[in-house]
Amino acid sequence: MPKAVDELKTWRIATFIVAMVAVAVFCVQRFVTQIFDIVFEICIFHVPAVAIVIFVFIRLGRERKGC
Repeated sequence: MPKAVDELKTWRIATFIVAMVAVAVFCVQRFVTQIFDIVFEICIFHVPAVAIVIFVFIRLGRERKGC
C-alpha cells in the first residue's frame, strides 16, 4: 500500500509541474513574445498536460474506489 500512495503523490507532483509549464508557456506566448509556432506549442506542452491531468484524475478515482 505505501508504494501506491508514494506513486500517486509523485504523479500529482508531475501533474502540477507539467500544468505549470503549460500555463507559463501559454502566458509567455500570448503576453510577452511568440517563441513557438502555435501547433508546436499545443503538441509539445498542452496536449501532454491535458493527458497527464486526465490520467491522474482517473487513477485517483480508482484509488478512492479501491479498484
